[in-house]
Amino acid sequence: MSWSYATHYVCDRCTADFSLSLPLNTCPRCGGLLEVQYDLQQMKQDISPDVFKGRGNSMWRWHEFYPLKEVENIVSLGEGGTPLIKSVYVAKELGMRNLYFKNDTLMPTGSFKDRGFSLAISFAKELGITKGLTYSSGNAGASFAAYSSRAAIDATVLVEYLANPVKKAIISLYGANVATLHFNNFEEITKMLELAVQELGLYQFVNFINPIRHEAMKSYAYEISEEFSWQAPDFMVHPVGTGGGIYGAWKGFRELKTLGWINTLPRMVAVQPEATGPITRAYQSGKRKAVKHGDSSKTIAQSISGNAPIQDGERVLNTIYDSGGFAENVSDAEIVEAVRWLGHDGICAEPASAASLAAVKKSVEDGRIQPNDTVVCVITGSGLKQASIIEQSAQVSTHKLNATISELEALIAQINRT
Repeated sequence: MSWSYATHYVCDRCTADFSLSLPLNTCPRCGGLLEVQYDLQQMKQDISPDVFKGRGNSMWRWHEFYPLKEVENIVSLGEGGTPLIKSVYVAKELGMRNLYFKNDTLMPTGSFKDRGFSLAISFAKELGITKGLTYSSGNAGASFAAYSSRAAIDATVLVEYLANPVKKAIISLYGANVATLHFNNFEEITKMLELAVQELGLYQFVNFINPIRHEAMKSYAYEISEEFSWQAPDFMVHPVGTGGGIYGAWKGFRELKTLGWINTLPRMVAVQPEATGPITRAYQSGKRKAVKHGDSSKTIAQSISGNAPIQDGERVLNTIYDSGGFAENVSDAEIVEAVRWLGHDGICAEPASAASLAAVKKSVEDGRIQPNDTVVCVITGSGLKQASIIEQSAQVSTHKLNATISELEALIAQINRT
């Protein structure tokens, strides 16, 4: 039995093979995206789901499915293994029997990005990388900074000018070099980052340009399937910016199906804000490539506001089509309603996270999701990252009283009448 069953990289575009020991971002031959390959047939002979019983609860219990070769290179803050919560309030509102929330607001830096950066930073450490660069709307920068500090990697974060001050401050708190990035559209960013690899040789941690981050998102598939007694849900709903989360989860489910550990695959649902939504627009037009669309400054869902996906969003669109899923746009008003609903289920979610629930509501109403379907919504980030939106979404109490038993009695009576 091996610590890792990863074997090599393959380029999406030219299909060239490369060693995992090389410090690569995109394909050095054609600039395409690289994908880690695994010897799943050998894994099938060597291990079964029983191997994972008794291991710790972090995402590292699934290390055979990652490309890291040496345990001593793990950089961890306890990420992964987050609760899969069955909805009470929202399920009743929507008439659903099996609605679940994968609550990644409880990750070490408050977002699902910690899965990807724990693995990507660990892998960079194994390669001997000492400096790294990423672009971020906030959550990725914070996670990158935290894990880089733990690994003694000099981190530089280009944080977009639209990011809220709290997210920007958190990145600095974790010790990264921070610069505010100004741009007219996301095409400028993706072009700059791709050229930074080709012309400046900068090792990057941007989703997909870095070929490792999304490998950790496979852990969604492992954790969810195990909790469902090695069955996949009918639908998995994920907010999409660059799309590493939904793409990685789909890869994980496909691995489990190849191993024979699950019998079916979920339909993957990508969610974007109406203000941008290039993936959704492409899907609704029947296309497998997305083009720049919309204005990123016109939505509260900052974490998924990108209007030009990396390399035309092909990986995300392939995930949607190949799984038989779909893509959905949601408005800011629908997102705010979802923030409130999640609050009643005990989850404080940032707007981009709540977008997944907003999409479920629309999909139930139009019949694409049925009441008996098992649906998992990934809640990707804490509402504390955008506290101003939480303040706007919450219904502020106007009740007041002095500290006397008579006024407390009157308050209770008033509450009971409403």
